[in-house]
Amino acid sequence: MDSVASASRHCALLFSCVNFMVLASADQKNISATVGESVTLPCRAPDNSIRAIVWSRPDLEPKYILLYRDKQIDPEEQHPYFKDRVDLQDRQMKDGDVSLMMKNVMIFDSGTYECQVFMKGPNQRKRTADYITIINLTVVPVKKNITAGETVVLPCQAPNTNSNPNTVVEWSRADLKPKYVLLYCDKQFVPDHQHPSFKNRVDLQDRQMKDGDVSLILKNVTTEDSGTYECSVKIKTNCRKRANLDNDVISSITLSVVDPPGQPGGDTEDGSVGLKVGLSVFGILVLVVGVVVGFVIFKNTKEQKK
Repeated sequence: MDSVASASRHCALLFSCVNFMVLASADQKNISATVGESVTLPCRAPDNSIRAIVWSRPDLEPKYILLYRDKQIDPEEQHPYFKDRVDLQDRQMKDGDVSLMMKNVMIFDSGTYECQVFMKGPNQRKRTADYITIINLTVVPVKKNITAGETVVLPCQAPNTNSNPNTVVEWSRADLKPKYVLLYCDKQFVPDHQHPSFKNRVDLQDRQMKDGDVSLILKNVTTEDSGTYECSVKIKTNCRKRANLDNDVISSITLSVVDPPGQPGGDTEDGSVGLKVGLSVFGILVLVVGVVVGFVIFKNTKEQKK
């Protein structure tokens, strides 16, 4: 009897796992967004008799993005990067809509999200969800085009920077050596390892980092500034130690810098490349040829008179 019961339990467990895999596979969705945008991750239950909702990302610790139970959002176990950035699209959950709204998405937000819905019923203590939706979110870098000589602001918004004085802000470009564009720690800039081309040309838009604004100001840009810039934010106690910063990229901006109109290598006002310069050179050549021809004619005439 024990073997039969054990076999039955294993069979039931196997059926439950297979059922979960089929359900999860059937409800998978792929969504793309650009850094700084707001995005909605869809999830729906068949009706509004919902007991609890769990939005999570298994690759994070803690993994919870949003917990909704007892008719309110529970912030206790929520991952800190999502505080004040996520909410239910409809807290009334009309027609079973339990979609997640996420503001100001970052590179860090790329990943696989799970929506689990627990329904009201006689078995209120069950641990398995009644409905599950899987969302694969991909956040892509911002692209900016700018003309050489101008000033550009590269946006980056970090959560909860006001609450901790040990916030470290790092801007970098992986294609450079050294790669660091700006390092800000202990409310001051750290010039160690900064690439020399950015000295005295970069600053934070708000050194107080109000509302998490850690955007970078880059002045007097040149074509050499073209590239992909990454913004990282970390809570640390030692600004000189940087071992854990590299994997905390929250914003990525691809900057393209072009020469100003009318300059060598740049576009002219009518869209042609270097047309005015070409015409000027042609005019000089015509003038030189005219002078030479005039001199030859004058010399021949003088010799004929002799």
